[in-house]
Amino acid sequence: MKDFKIKRYDYGRQQQRKQAARATVATIVLTVAALAAGWMIYPPVYDFVTNYDPQSLLQGEEPPAPAPAPLVSSSGSQPPQEEQKPEEEVFPQRAAYLPPETVADAARLEAALLSLREKGMDGVILDLKDRDGMVRYQSSLELVASNRAQSEEAWSLSQTAGAIRRAGLIPVGRIYAFRDHTSTAYMYESAVKYMDSPVNWIDDSKANGGKPWLNPNDQRAQDYIVALVEEAAENGVSAILLDGVQFPEGVSLELATYGNTGALDRSAVLAGFLTRARGAAEARGGKLATTVNLLSAAGLSSVRYGEDVGQVIEAAGRAVVEVMPEQFGNGVTSEALTLSAPAQDPYNTVSEGLKASAEVLFGGEEGEEAAGRAELTAVVQAYTSTLLSEAANKTYGPQEVAEQVRAAEQAGIHSIWYLDPLGAYSSVG
Repeated sequence: MKDFKIKRYDYGRQQQRKQAARATVATIVLTVAALAAGWMIYPPVYDFVTNYDPQSLLQGEEPPAPAPAPLVSSSGSQPPQEEQKPEEEVFPQRAAYLPPETVADAARLEAALLSLREKGMDGVILDLKDRDGMVRYQSSLELVASNRAQSEEAWSLSQTAGAIRRAGLIPVGRIYAFRDHTSTAYMYESAVKYMDSPVNWIDDSKANGGKPWLNPNDQRAQDYIVALVEEAAENGVSAILLDGVQFPEGVSLELATYGNTGALDRSAVLAGFLTRARGAAEARGGKLATTVNLLSAAGLSSVRYGEDVGQVIEAAGRAVVEVMPEQFGNGVTSEALTLSAPAQDPYNTVSEGLKASAEVLFGGEEGEEAAGRAELTAVVQAYTSTLLSEAANKTYGPQEVAEQVRAAEQAGIHSIWYLDPLGAYSSVG
């Protein structure tokens, strides 16, 4: 009889093993669920897991810390933002003019910049478009080329501005606006005309060297100057001085016409132009200033700027006031201002000139610049005049320059620029 092996089944032990397995699985599931909930509830744990980077841990780096939640005040508003730092001063406090011959020569320019720094200057003024209408830097504007206004000794504006900044100085680019007898030969229709004729008006007889002017009331003439302002700002010259923003001066002014069909508000025309030019400069990170002389600010003449000089200044935002005694000639006698031999007493001349101009320059009494209509800079005479009679003239040295500065500062103008057409400045510092 064949033997049969009997297979025995331990049913109880199998049931126990199955129950233990089920319990283990349940425990793992609950643990995972709890951890997941914990990660979502506790941000540091969640961030640690989601930002886990094995490489960073291998290199001994700590995982990135979670970004702090924004603070909210009890009122529900966001905390105050950190105060912004004041804007860097664009215009220098102490600057001196350098002539084109110096700027065009790299070695002379370097020496001049070093000298100005030693004299305490923080800025330098250079001509971008001079009073003859010549553009001194290498311009890319088509009008400069077609006007034959490009200087033969043109230099790179961006490189020169960079060299000035590396020397620790602020470049101020001066652009003569409507005093321009170069462009008028090619922008013929944009020149001041003789009695509404096609003929260009000139400011004196040809025998005396009379010159034509660009018409301040002409759109194309204005566009030309604005384009130069834009190009200057785009090439690193943030401080731009517009000089010659005026109507012509000279002889036979009653014969000059400006294309207007009615009454011409000269102040409004110039203010409108300066508003455009200022906007163009600021759109490119620049700032604008315009030159004003004391003769006009004191009300001695309305030829240049019209009847409302304050409107012109306000439109520019900054006035660079020519306080040089030379401009008063051999003497002035008027209801507003009386000066005898102005060059011989520079302190009194500047002091009295600014007093007579207080309403225009400061919008009130002398010395109230903080409440005035614009920021002010005074240009002082750092040279001996060659235009005055010998009896009314005086050699200008350090004392004469210092007296002008003292008068300007006492009147409330603390930004001082120095003018010597030759760029020598032996009387400064």
